Formats: sequence, structure tokens, C-alpha cells
Amino acid sequence: MKKKTRSRLSNSLLLPFCITIFVCLIGATTNSWLFYTSFFRALTKQNEQPIATITFKYKTAQRKFLDRVVWDRLRQNSPVYNGDTIHTAALSEATIWFNDGNVMDLMENTMAQVFLTEDMSAAVELEDGYATVDSSDSENGLTLSSNGVQVAVKSGTSLSAGSVSQADTTGAGGTGAGAAAADGKKAAKGLSVQVLKGSASVQNADGTSTAIAQGQELNMSSADGSANVIASRPTLTVLSPARNEKILYHTQGATNVHFSWNNAAESTILQISQDKDFNDVLYRLSSDGLNETDIKLEAGTYFWKLDSSEDGLSEQEAINAGQIKNGKIQVIQSLPPTQVAPAENYTYGYRTRTPAVRIIWTESPYASTYKLEVSKSPSMTNPVIEQRTSTTSSIISTLKEGTYYWRVTPYYTMNKKGFAEPSEIRSFRIERKGELTAPELLVPSENGIVNTETSAKPTSFSWKIENEAQSYTVRIADNPNLRNPAVTFETADNFYSLNSNIIKLKDGKWYWGITMRDVEGNISPVSEIRTFYTMKGVPEQHTVEPADGYNCALNLLPDTKFTWKRNIPENFTSEFEISEDQGFRNIVYKAPVNSTSLRGVNLPLGTYYWRLKSSSTTDETQLITPSKTFNVIGNLDEATLAAPGPRAIARETIPFHFEWKDVSGADYYKVSIYRQSDNKLIYENVVYEPEDNIDMYNPKDFVDKSNYNWRVQAFANEIPGVSSRRTGRLSEGSFYLIKLKPVEITAPSKDAKINGIEAILNPSYAKWSSLDTVAKAQLVLIKTDDHNAEVLKVPTDEQMAKGIMVAPNSVRLDTAEGLRPGRYEIIVYAETLDGVDISNTDAKYRGRFTILPVEPLPSTTNLAANPPLLGAEYLRNPDNPRTITLSWSKVPDATDYIVEIKDKKNKTVLSQIVEKKTSYEIDFLKLYEQNKSTFGKGTFKWTVHAIRRMDTDKDGKADKILQEGPASESTFSTDIPTPKKTKAKGAKNPYGN
Repeated sequence: MKKKTRSRLSNSLLLPFCITIFVCLIGATTNSWLFYTSFFRALTKQNEQPIATITFKYKTAQRKFLDRVVWDRLRQNSPVYNGDTIHTAALSEATIWFNDGNVMDLMENTMAQVFLTEDMSAAVELEDGYATVDSSDSENGLTLSSNGVQVAVKSGTSLSAGSVSQADTTGAGGTGAGAAAADGKKAAKGLSVQVLKGSASVQNADGTSTAIAQGQELNMSSADGSANVIASRPTLTVLSPARNEKILYHTQGATNVHFSWNNAAESTILQISQDKDFNDVLYRLSSDGLNETDIKLEAGTYFWKLDSSEDGLSEQEAINAGQIKNGKIQVIQSLPPTQVAPAENYTYGYRTRTPAVRIIWTESPYASTYKLEVSKSPSMTNPVIEQRTSTTSSIISTLKEGTYYWRVTPYYTMNKKGFAEPSEIRSFRIERKGELTAPELLVPSENGIVNTETSAKPTSFSWKIENEAQSYTVRIADNPNLRNPAVTFETADNFYSLNSNIIKLKDGKWYWGITMRDVEGNISPVSEIRTFYTMKGVPEQHTVEPADGYNCALNLLPDTKFTWKRNIPENFTSEFEISEDQGFRNIVYKAPVNSTSLRGVNLPLGTYYWRLKSSSTTDETQLITPSKTFNVIGNLDEATLAAPGPRAIARETIPFHFEWKDVSGADYYKVSIYRQSDNKLIYENVVYEPEDNIDMYNPKDFVDKSNYNWRVQAFANEIPGVSSRRTGRLSEGSFYLIKLKPVEITAPSKDAKINGIEAILNPSYAKWSSLDTVAKAQLVLIKTDDHNAEVLKVPTDEQMAKGIMVAPNSVRLDTAEGLRPGRYEIIVYAETLDGVDISNTDAKYRGRFTILPVEPLPSTTNLAANPPLLGAEYLRNPDNPRTITLSWSKVPDATDYIVEIKDKKNKTVLSQIVEKKTSYEIDFLKLYEQNKSTFGKGTFKWTVHAIRRMDTDKDGKADKILQEGPASESTFSTDIPTPKKTKAKGAKNPYGN
């Protein structure tokens, strides 16, 4: 028989497995700790003091101790010891902060070894790459060496230096060994130095030194690495910017970057790109004769190249010759901080403990720290708080009441700029408050009902939230002093729910109130004490109409219906109450309630409160609705009539404007007009503005020269739930109606056309008439096609000033020259004996007529000048007259002729009216000296046209021009010799007489 056994393998391996896992964990932890301590032990030396610290940007930097061959990866602010070698990789930058105040910036791909000399001054061996040195804060300066070249950097000096092999071919520092090797030539090692500020000197082999002044650049080389230094000044020296300069600015948008250089070449080309190979050139400037310029650049990294190379040189040869310089600039934008909190003019309050004011602002890029200033002066003098912080916020809890001003100034270590570009100045207030105010209760309202049935929902007690409250304490008691409260509850909310299943309150009258506590522990006074009633069930009792604040007209109050809803136990009796005060201490009306409404209330003007009060007949329970207000107001005011006055003048085309002052509260007005003779209503209208335009000229019911009464009454519409309708008191006025009948022009007929010749020979008459006797009337004739020029006034203004006020009813339309062709209008400005203006100024009443054009005379013909040329040949004959005779043929019906002579510039030199003749003689012997010189030499154009004058007033003189003819023209010439001075006595004039 086989014996049964149980395997115990699983239980026997569990313990060794757990022990093994535990040992492995201990080993891993120990190894991690040993690695960590070993790694960071390499970053420090226990038995040596550091000579500097290092910070870096854009990746990290490496360091090798003097006695080791292993490179350590550094952390920020790692110590640097005597003899350490620092190396920056691609896209990495580092700053070495020496203990003596020297600062050295290492660019990418740069290696340098730092030392502390026996005289405790700093020294640097730049083995490769590019660096800048700033000794502004150092007393001893610094010694910089590279490839056998040694430069003494004096205190207060800053310079840039690059370790070179034959030539530096990189865009931002680095070696040029690659280029030299590519050419297969032996590289001459050296150092390129440019002094940005201060001065430096180069130690020569013979013990002398070569000074480098501010702005100068010097290339130094030593072919064999010895102290035999060969110094040369490059053809092109860039003064600004430095080869790896950081340009920090604090404004929006772009900034101007200043480029300046010294160059013996005539032309230099400046190129700027965002890639160091210059595949995409952003700016290209050919600066013929210039040595500086400003380029506006946005924030970013840019590469620049200045090229003054000669023709025929390759780029590498030009670089070797110092005719091409390149570099990199970082344009860095750092805007001033923007204040975030507290908001401008924000107010903090406190009672016993000063508030914690948290000040927040935005970060300014590249700022290392910030200076926060708080002052009581808007000019920020004598600040009460001055803090230095590396964060963008601060909490201050020491400020007492007052107005404070604050600003933030960033601090920049970059370029040793320090504090720059502060924020705006903002303000805030701290006020010390008085005692806490009592909270304000919301629900339940006074005399509210709380249902105590077990199935009832919890009843909410609520109050207005208080900003200063940290907590509220609710007390419910059976006495108004809230002693021995049945409920005491503390909450941070502004409400409390009373659950009848948990808290049992007996049916009856209760009181409740709350207090609040602020963050300082101060307790407010208790709120108003309200009452509420507890009972089983939900009795309903509330008022409906009129709404709270209702305005009711006095005459409509008896018809106003007060309504409510009521559903309460039978053991309650109800009363309707009206009081003059909200506390119902002065009740002016009371009535028992047996239904749901009530009418017939009569009260004087005023403000009243009404409510419904129900009282239990078995105990002291009272159910009182919240009171509502209503106002008993009077009728609207009487309208104040403005127009018309005692007399209303109606015009045919313009309705008469009735006007009155607006009545406060009126929605519309009713206007009525009655004839006084029979009290007949002849006009009625409803308007919504305090005015009405009424035609009283055309309707037959409006009789001319009759008396009328007019009435205006204001009305206000009913606004449901707000106000009843209202009626204003009646306003009444009277006026005397006059229908304006303007002067009528009876002749000439409307739009008559009058022959132009007849208008002069036999002038027409303007005739006017008026139904009313006039006190004054002036007839005015205007020419509408001549800018409404006044042609005739009868009587004239001078005559009217002398008392001649009325024009004759028939006026001769004539002037000294007669009426010329055109369009005319006749207006009579007239006024009746009672001062009514009856002028016919309206366009439809004006007299209009047209004078037709007069037929012109024929043109003059057969124009001739004798002689046609008055010259030397003509003048040699003494028998020839010294005249030119202008002649033409007679024009039928012409009485006169007008002759004009013009020179070559078309300027009129002579104009003459020739009466009854057909010729005109120019006698040169009778001309004035000025006219003689005018007619001495030239070709002249002469014109003549005929006119016809008429004797219209029969005085024997033809004075009015009736007709004119068109002008005809011709020419004549003169060439009169100018006499020369002579001693002989000769002729008296140049014409030989």
C-alpha cells in the first residue's frame, strides 16, 4: 500500500526568497549612495579654497582638475579651483565669477584654464575659442594669455579675446585650425584682442609692451609658441557690437542695434543673418564712406559680417588679412514687470490685525532678482518697505492704515546692468474699519410659518452674505432676548436648514437672530430679532393686490380692490389693516375679513402700509402678512399754455403751432377748440407731445376774424401693478383768429413774357392789391437770374425813412437803363393796420415775368485802316497826314458805334464811343506821350460794334440802349522810327513837321 505524503516545497523556499530580495535592495541602495557621493565629491575639494564660481546657460559646462584627466559635468554655482580647465560645448555658454571681482564669459566651443598667481591676482590661459573679460570690479585686473601671447588687463577694463590659429574662421569664436590645415600650411598661433573699455598692454619679448587703447584691436601671433610676439593691427576694426555681445532692451517691438567700425577701405558691406552660414541674409548694407549705422532688430540671435575685402581675394584670404570680421549678437527683450495684484486703488480693511497684502507682478525675462518698493509718496521717496526677492510675489503684513504706492524694479546681472526699467507706480489703500455691522436677515420673513410635521421639508433660514464674515451663529429661542436658545448653530454659509425630524420645536411663537465673526475673532451685534410660528401643516395667507409701491389716484381709491389669499384653521380670525407707519402703530383703517377682497377705502393723500393679520382664538399665535405700501396721489397738474397768445394768424400752407408746457407724469393730452359765438366744438385731437399743429385756414368751421376757446387736459395711463390712471386739471385759453391773405400781384400776369424792345420803349406796370388796408407796403423787383439782385424799390428805403410808407398800387417797371432781358419777381412787403404781415413772400404768391432778349443789330462791315502801316516810308512824305483813319460801313438803325483798340497782349489801349459817324481818326500829334510810346511800333487789333439808343423820356436825348450789334475786327500796324540825339537843330518832332 502506497503511503500518502504532502509536499512542503513552497513553504520552505518563501523565506530564502524574501531574504534574497531584501539583500539586493540594500545593495542597490548602497551603490546608489556611493555613486552619488563619489560623483559630487569630484566637484569639490576638501583641502583647497575655490578661486571662483561658475554659472552657465544653454546646456552645461565641463571642468577638469589640474591633477586629473577626467572631465566633470558641473552644476550651477560650482566652485572653480586654481589650475582648473573649463570647457564649453556647442551651444553652451558659461560665466566664471572670480573672487577678486573679475568676470569672464566663455562662448561655445571654448576652453580656458584659470590660475591664481603668487600676488593673488587672476590669470587665464585661453587655449581655444572666444571669451570676454570684465575687470570693472577688480582691483588687480587680470592676465590673459594664449599661444605664447600675454595680455595685461588693467583694472576697470573690459575686452574680448579670441585664440586664433592663422585666422579665426568661425562666426562666434573658436579656432581656425581647420582652415589652416586644409590649406596645408603651418598655422601661426596667437591671440586677437579688442579693448571695449579701458586699456590693456601686450608684453613683448624685449621687455617692452604694446598698449591697446579703448576701441582698438590687435592681432598677435607667435609662430614657434615662444615670446617672440608679432603684433599687427587689422585693416578693419569693429567698435560695436562686440563679437558675442548681448544686447538687452526693455521696450515693445524691435530695438536699434548700433554698428560702428574703423576701416581704411572705401566701401564696407554689412550683412546680418539668423544663420551663421548667411544662407538667408536679413539685412545687407553697402556703407560707402560710412563707418556706423543703426539696424532695427527684433529679439533673437543674429550673425553679422562686415566685409571690406579687396577684389580678387578669397573669403579665407580676406579673413586672414583682417578685412572680414564677423560675430554673433543676442538681442534680448525684457519688458518691465506688469503689476497683477493688488488692483489699482484696491482697499484692504482691518480692525485689530493688519492685513496680509500679497503683491504679485509678472516676470521680466533675464532678471535675476527684483527690488520691491512700497512708499507713502507717489514719487516713491522714503519707501517704508524695500525688499530684494528672486520671486515674482511678496506678502507684507506690517502696513497700517493709509495710502501706499508700490513699484518693482528688476535687477539684471547681464552686462552688469543692475537695476533697470521699473514697473509703473500703482497704489492701494489700507483702512481701519469700525465695529462690525449686524447681519441682515432674509427668510423666513417676520411672522413666517414653519411646518413642524414630520413629513415636512426642512425650513431654510437665510441672511445676506457678509464679505468680512468667517462664520455665523444662529440662535432660536422662545424669548426676544434669545436667552437659553433652543437652537444654537455655527456655520460658514449664509443659510441654515431646520429639520423638524431632528430638532423638535413645539408649536407656537419663536424668535431668531444671528451674529457673525470675522477672521480677527470680532463678534458683530446681533441682527434684528424676527418672529416665526411653528405649527403642523402649511397655512396659506398672503396679500395679492395692489402690488407693493402702487400709486393710486385719489378719485379712484374707493374703486381700488384690495385682494388676498387665505387658507387658515377655523380658530383664526382675520383683520384688514391700513397704517401710516410701517410698524402699524397708527392704524387709520381696520376692517374684519370674511372674503378675499375689499373695496370702498377713502384716505387723504399720502403713503400708507396695509396687511392682513390673523389671530388664534385658542392661544397667542398670530399670522401677519408682510406689509405692502401704496401711495394715494392727486390729479395731474394743469398744463401751462404757451401758444397761441391773444391772436392766432393762420396761413394757407403752414398749420398753426399750438404749444404748452409738458406736465410731469402725463402720457398724452387731449386738445379741444370751441367757437365762442355758439360754443361749438370744431376741433378735438389726442397728442402724445406737448404740441399740436392745426390747419385753421382751410376748414370752414374756422371763421376769419372770430374768437375761439381752446382747452388742454393731461392724462396718464394705468400701469398694471404700478399705478392707476390719472387725469389732469383742465387748462383753457382763448384767441382771436385771423386768416392771413397776402398781397396779390395782378399785373403783369403770372409768368408773362414781355418783348425786350417793348420793355424799354413802353415799360409795363406792376399792380398789386390787398383785401386789408395796409399801414406799409414796399414793392421790390428782383432779377432772379442775377443772384436775386434788387432792381427796383418803391418806395425806396430813404423814402420810407422819411415817412413815405406805402407804394402806389401801380408801379412803372423802369430803370435808367431800362429792364434788361432776364427773369424777374415782384414782392410786396406789406403789413396791415393791426400789425399782421401780409407780404407775398411765399413762392406761390410772388409775381413772375420774363423780359425776352432784344434782337441784335447787324454786324459792322467794310472795316478799313488808312494807312494800314504807319512807318518810315509813309512818314518821309511831309504831305502825308500823321493820322490813321479807321472807317466802316453804316449799320441800319444804329445811332452810335463803340471802337476799341487792343495791343498784341490783347490789352485794351483805347476805347471810344463814336456818335453818328462811321469813322474814327487817331491823330498821333495829339496823343499823350504815354500813348505815343504805346502806338509807336506794333500790330494792333481794332473792333467796332453798333448800338441803338432811344429817347424814352422824351427829353430830346437818346439815352437808353435799345439794341447792340456784334463786334467786327480788323488790324493796323505802326513802325515809327525812334529819333536820335543830334546837335543840329532840326524838326520839332519825329514825324517831320
